[in-house]
Amino acid sequence: MSRTDTPWNLPDRTIARALEADREIRMTDFALMALLPLRSVEVAGYPINEFAMAALVGLCLFRPALGGARLPSVVVLLLGALLALLLYSGIANESIGDDVDWERRVGHVGILAGLIWAGGTGRLSLRSVGTGLATGLIAVIALGAAQVGSSAYAGRLTGFLADPNAGAYFIAVLGTLAIFYCDDRTKVRLAVAVPMVVGLALTYSRTGLLAAAFVVAWLLVGRRLGPVTGAALAALLVWLVNNIPQSLTTFGPFSDRSGSDNLRERIIAQERLELAGAPWYGNGPGEATVRIRDLEFFFHNSYLATRQEGGWLALLLVLALMAFAFLRLTTLARQGDLVAASAQAALIGVAVMAITLGEVFLDTPMAVAVALALGHRLRAEPDGPPDA
Repeated sequence: MSRTDTPWNLPDRTIARALEADREIRMTDFALMALLPLRSVEVAGYPINEFAMAALVGLCLFRPALGGARLPSVVVLLLGALLALLLYSGIANESIGDDVDWERRVGHVGILAGLIWAGGTGRLSLRSVGTGLATGLIAVIALGAAQVGSSAYAGRLTGFLADPNAGAYFIAVLGTLAIFYCDDRTKVRLAVAVPMVVGLALTYSRTGLLAAAFVVAWLLVGRRLGPVTGAALAALLVWLVNNIPQSLTTFGPFSDRSGSDNLRERIIAQERLELAGAPWYGNGPGEATVRIRDLEFFFHNSYLATRQEGGWLALLLVLALMAFAFLRLTTLARQGDLVAASAQAALIGVAVMAITLGEVFLDTPMAVAVALALGHRLRAEPDGPPDA
């Protein structure tokens, strides 16, 4: 026994044992996360991946936190405020005759909050999550390439991902996490990375490919920057995506996208009209849709969609949550921790994909990215204060 290790000051072996167990594959976490990429499979009208995430949160209710860890107070406040705001917006808009099933939407966000709580308190096995994501994504990419499942978009990967752009979002964000959280051996990471790159290329999603390019740029260069410079670079990358000249987005294999781009512009113009008359709390959860010539379309920009559902305050709360998780990993990333840097890169991917997709900020990949970021930060300093 050392001079500092007295009967009243022994090291906490429970944390060490928990961290060691975290390296093993927990089958429940693995199997439920493997179901997450199955976007088009439904049970009783609900996506099967929604049931899977709800079950995972439910299991975590019966697990102890890692070393008595508590969710950071900032995260508790941000999630609590977001849920309260969406609940208020749903009730307020219902009172003026809105018939949208806003309770289901709030329930979805509640599951996302549960995932962040489970990850941030060490109740999720990070390696199991990474391995499950890798397995599920590789499976849906292979099945989609074989044209098994939905194939409404000719020449673009869909399958059980249902939509090529949403599929690109899942691959770019969850694929980044899968590569680095599934294993710490380079050969395994490369084996996972190859199908992710192939799958993303097969979606032919311009924003997805840009998000992947920015992920690589962050892993190679961005992670070495300090908090202020790194955050500025991340913001610049997102700004660049929203300000690329149209001539550069319709070249080569994307030369036939002018029609869909024109439709997107019309949809976004209608989105802005919807927002112009919205109250401070938004038009209500589940209301991020517009009608053009009697056809209903989802919002094509998640920054605007989040404002539609909960106003500017909802958007600021989500962005603050992501920024907090991102900045928590800055020191680790600068010290050469690629896993920490990958979680930051995944959050950048979320912010980039949100520019051209409506269902991003309040969708599961964002919550998983935040959950793994907070969980990794917790494990990096297991002897720190529980709410650090």
